[in-house]
Amino acid sequence: MRISEVSRLTGASAKAIRLYEARGLLLPVPRLNRYRDYSEQDVAWVQLIRQALGLGITLAAISRLQGRDGRLDWPAALALLEQQRIRIANERGRLAQVERALQQVSDELQQWLHSGSGDCILEPSGCTTPV
Repeated sequence: MRISEVSRLTGASAKAIRLYEARGLLLPVPRLNRYRDYSEQDVAWVQLIRQALGLGITLAAISRLQGRDGRLDWPAALALLEQQRIRIANERGRLAQVERALQQVSDELQQWLHSGSGDCILEPSGCTTPV
């Protein structure tokens, strides 16, 4: 099938499909006349690549999932998913700390505004009123 059909079936642009091919994520695609002739296997790989990208997995990481024969290395795929899950859990923890810090600053500003202290001069210890 032609690249336009692969694009229609997968939602990937022709440019993205060519990039996947250039990066070695698709096995070399044979040509029929001047046109690339994609297989159902290629469609499946493009769908997998798009799903992985949607999960925040990089193209470099995806490239390590394919064996020389074009088959998916299932243990490597499972390991990659677990690594991504751990990265997301760590990021969630970091974001929770940022959220707590934001709430603390917001609370301090709310308290200062409600106290009617006037102008604020920022000091390392927080907001103070001018003398």
